[in-house]
Amino acid sequence: MTKAIIEHGFRFSVHRTVAEGARFRGPFEAPTTQSGTWQWTRDGERSATINYTVRRHAPRAATLELSYRINGESIAYSIALIAQPCRFGGLRWFGLCPRTGRKVSKLYLPNGAKRFLSRQAYRLAYRSQCDAAGLDRACNRRNRLLFKKLKSDDPDVPVKPKWMRWKTYDKHRETLQALEHQMDLAFLRRFGFPIDLM
Repeated sequence: MTKAIIEHGFRFSVHRTVAEGARFRGPFEAPTTQSGTWQWTRDGERSATINYTVRRHAPRAATLELSYRINGESIAYSIALIAQPCRFGGLRWFGLCPRTGRKVSKLYLPNGAKRFLSRQAYRLAYRSQCDAAGLDRACNRRNRLLFKKLKSDDPDVPVKPKWMRWKTYDKHRETLQALEHQMDLAFLRRFGFPIDLM
């Protein structure tokens, strides 16, 4: 069974909504209500909008009310929120998934769904988890290492970034060579060549 991919749907950050959108940063003095709108854009154009209301009724408890439309149908429901103190002060807000009861910092709405729930409730996978084993996965890992860490587009002779230590650079080069070898083997397997050529 193929899992739905997280990147194909919408993601809603609970803490960001409460801390930035609802501006509940200070100490609790009395029940407070704050409303607002979040929107998502794709290619510079608005693709979706959601209205929210956060009702803070205790120092570390609140309710998040979401309302939006999907295919002409109005959807509205509430999600319980709890806050935990951060190590260096302040509070970090989490939502309790309506289906699993898990404490989560993000809620997801995959294609075809109607409610924002936790990643586990929808059994969502990251794109990298769905890569076919072998050639695709080795190729993606090689590209991430090459482009993000080594900041290079030449797998044969990547130039050491200025800020990187030689020990780290040498380790990345070894990993890069191992991944290139895995890619070669996976390529041979995929197209039916005998592996003992390597």
